[in-house]
Amino acid sequence: MKNVGVIVNTDRDTELKYTGILASCLCKAGANVVMLSEIAEKLNIDSCFIRKKSKEREIIKDADILVCLGGDGTFLKAARAVYKKNIPILGINLGNLGFLTEVEKNEIEEAVNCLMVGKYIVEERMMLEATIIRNDKIIGNDTALNDIVISRGALSRILRVKTYINDVFVDMFPGDGLIVSSPTGSTAYSLAVGGPIVEPDIDLIIVSPICPHILYSRSFITASNRKVRAVIDEDYGHKAMVTVDGQKGYEIRGGDIVEVQKSNYTIKLIRINPKNFYNILRSKIYFRGESLRKNEV
Repeated sequence: MKNVGVIVNTDRDTELKYTGILASCLCKAGANVVMLSEIAEKLNIDSCFIRKKSKEREIIKDADILVCLGGDGTFLKAARAVYKKNIPILGINLGNLGFLTEVEKNEIEEAVNCLMVGKYIVEERMMLEATIIRNDKIIGNDTALNDIVISRGALSRILRVKTYINDVFVDMFPGDGLIVSSPTGSTAYSLAVGGPIVEPDIDLIIVSPICPHILYSRSFITASNRKVRAVIDEDYGHKAMVTVDGQKGYEIRGGDIVEVQKSNYTIKLIRINPKNFYNILRSKIYFRGESLRKNEV
């Protein structure tokens, strides 16, 4: 019998409709559903298969599998909580794009049935590790599934970032900052700044300048066994930020160094009826764009 942890973004499922469908399907299938007490009480499901917890970290501690309902942001938050525990994670899409949460609302029952009989694959995705150094001392360390973003602060001042690969100087990028992305993150912020689309199961690192103030600047790709080192110009007298997966931020300043390399950890994604990456790409981006155009007034 599987212990299935359930985490939901209540802003996406305000009436807990889809959380209720998921919990009911899991209970009927004989799974132990581990969820927050407040969510279980709102669902009012009378079942011995519901295990109530007061905090999300308690859910993760008791889960064999984690299912999260929400958008990609919800998935990233959950992934950051489970990657060290080696727990596979399944995302149900209640958001807009949903590159990471590929099970749709109308597929919940089918997904649960596949989950309970083991009819799925677990795909490992590389992660990135970021180390922030100031005056030869480490002041921050974190791990990302999508990207590490170095960006200017509130004031609109050009941020100059000297970039190196394995201590070999690449270029000085003046602009709004720099994105260091994994293949999984190639369809996130990196894509928005003109970075390449990369199949998510390939191991490599993408570096993309944000709004560079040089005409020839382009994203570049390097091998996953190399280290990207970004040095904030020492003359930069304002605050800047390092943001990890859009979930956590670290304040940095002139002279600070941000080193990014492949993490020793991976995220284990549960994939049910795996879809072709390019089919997902077309449905999530191209057809969404077409739909938006049709709705223009």
